Amino acid sequence: MQLKSFLLFFLLLLSSNIWAQFNNPNQGNSQQSPNGNTNIRYDRNGQPIQEVNEQESEKEDNIDSLRAKLDNQVKAIEYNAKYIKYTKAEFLTDSTRLFFLDTAANDFQCQSILNQPKHPTMNLGLLGLSTRPMLFEPRKTIGFDVGYHYLDLYLQKPEDVLYYQARSPFTDLYYSTPAFSRITEQTFNGIHSQNIKPNWNIGANLHKTGARTFYGSPNRRSQDLLANNLKAAVWNWYESPNKRYTLLANATFNNFKTSEYGGILNDSIFTVPTLVAPEFEAVRLNTATHNWRNNSINVKQFYNIGKITNNAENTAVLPSQRVTYSLLYNTQKYVFKNREPDTTGLLRHYYLFPDSSQTNDSTSLKHLQNDFTYSFYLRGKSVSFLKNELKLNVGLTHDLYRYNQYNVNLNFQNITAKANLNYGFNDKASLNGDFKQLIQGRNAGDFFYQAQLDIKLGNKVGNVVFGAYSQNQSPALIYQQQISNHHKWNNSFEKEQTQNASFSYINTKFNLIANAQYSLITNHLYFSQSLNGDVVPEQNTGIINFLKLSVEKDFIFGKFTFKNFIVYQKTDFETIIRTPELYTYQSFYFRNVYFKVLKADIGFDLRYFTKYTATSYAPAIGQFYNGDNIRFETHPIADIWIRTTWKRTNLFLKYEYANQSFSQSRGYYTVNGYPMQYPQGKFGVSWKFYD
Repeated sequence: MQLKSFLLFFLLLLSSNIWAQFNNPNQGNSQQSPNGNTNIRYDRNGQPIQEVNEQESEKEDNIDSLRAKLDNQVKAIEYNAKYIKYTKAEFLTDSTRLFFLDTAANDFQCQSILNQPKHPTMNLGLLGLSTRPMLFEPRKTIGFDVGYHYLDLYLQKPEDVLYYQARSPFTDLYYSTPAFSRITEQTFNGIHSQNIKPNWNIGANLHKTGARTFYGSPNRRSQDLLANNLKAAVWNWYESPNKRYTLLANATFNNFKTSEYGGILNDSIFTVPTLVAPEFEAVRLNTATHNWRNNSINVKQFYNIGKITNNAENTAVLPSQRVTYSLLYNTQKYVFKNREPDTTGLLRHYYLFPDSSQTNDSTSLKHLQNDFTYSFYLRGKSVSFLKNELKLNVGLTHDLYRYNQYNVNLNFQNITAKANLNYGFNDKASLNGDFKQLIQGRNAGDFFYQAQLDIKLGNKVGNVVFGAYSQNQSPALIYQQQISNHHKWNNSFEKEQTQNASFSYINTKFNLIANAQYSLITNHLYFSQSLNGDVVPEQNTGIINFLKLSVEKDFIFGKFTFKNFIVYQKTDFETIIRTPELYTYQSFYFRNVYFKVLKADIGFDLRYFTKYTATSYAPAIGQFYNGDNIRFETHPIADIWIRTTWKRTNLFLKYEYANQSFSQSRGYYTVNGYPMQYPQGKFGVSWKFYD
């Protein structure tokens, strides 16, 4: 019934759009660049998001105010998106770089973090539960790692915080919920920021996710939340009037509560008819839960020394020297509990308690980091940005850790030397090098060396980027040592090594991005199932070859847009690195403008991935592992949707997995034992306030 209702509404709106186009083909213009590039983000006025020239912006506002006074037309200011700008810590390392808000609705219908077009996931079929990347995305980190990453996708880290320059108080509210069906996944996001002074900004955000099951529920209680995730942040950004001193401070809080239901018992739910409603299917675990906490306090200070100049575009302050100091204090805690015996054999051993009903595993980490960086710049007489300029950053990072799991207490430290070099040969070519080496401590010998060469061949020809990196990473602690009720081991593995070379071609004129990556991986670590059925860590001592090719291309025909993203992956160890060989994402939509203010897009998205040997999931440790060699049938997954933009508000109405009812696809898996969601309508709205 819900599909029929949605299709009827969809067809009526689509027909009105097409009829409007035939009657007035010149009405409205799509928000795209003059060369048709839809990859660039735009503000609500159709202008591309770019770095902001603060001085010019202030001049224009002052001129407008003066003209209004002279014309005796002084009115209250009507604030809009141009009065709000934002940045991140990474854009403040060498200058103050600001960006306009993105108020357009491009890809607004892709609200689920589980199914982002370029970053799909293997997951447990519900927002808020454990995930892992579907595509090959290696971690470029070195040093100590606990090894718990199953909820990383939802985590808010200090470096993720956005800092605003809000000339009027700014609030952004977002809410999404199912439509036409039972309430399963709901999300609320709220952001508020305002300037105390023109050079001093404060703000806070709050993100809340609640999710009820699609397939199976603990104790058949389908209304209970399987995921109850909360994250929040507060921040402060101060910049001295003379632009010499900058202070960034934030505190982030993450508290994720999830039920580990172990998958459903009915392994033939998509092939054998059943009278049981999907949400009442029996599950393997009824009382198992995870509580994942990750909180941080971060303070970063910059001080500019020596002569300060502006670049040629007058959009950034360029100091000749800079000193940076940052302090980070982070606490992590992972708790797994179970309150009833396991009769399915999923929780096999009892190392600490007599049975699974008393499981109360806890792992905690406290981390204190001090980071010092000195930067200096050598420039020619011309101060054109990235033209005959050498920028060198050198620094030291000291990390102090305190780890606890059961009766294991570890206290240790790491010291990392780092350097970053950026040289602009001219305005057409630049070279960047990034070097990190652990010189002392528990993980001494780890390193990460990376180089990237950017060459601009011209607006018509495009740009090319050559890249390469070498990484030597210590095994995460969970591979080396684990003491919990259901898992126990003590291993000694070698460092994992990765050599990677990449090439990218970017042509904005033709909306084309092509990328090729080739990796050699030695001593790869992963989880597997032993002959007796235990989940254990293993290391492949051979060399794994991995090739990844991707193409992104958009076609625009008047008011019709066809977006494509295709990834091909190939490895000689498919039984170890389990990923689909081919992944594709297509989006086709029709864009029109009504009443000169209401922008509306109507279209559909299509996702597809080829057969691959599915991974399994160990709930007690939150790890995906290589279990039984099961390969599930795969079919295209189609979503139909409508999205609109009106003044400060973006909305979408979407019907996910719409083709299940009339195609060969009866349902699908990405992880063994955990069926993905059935068809469902979704509604979402984002509303921005500028005063």
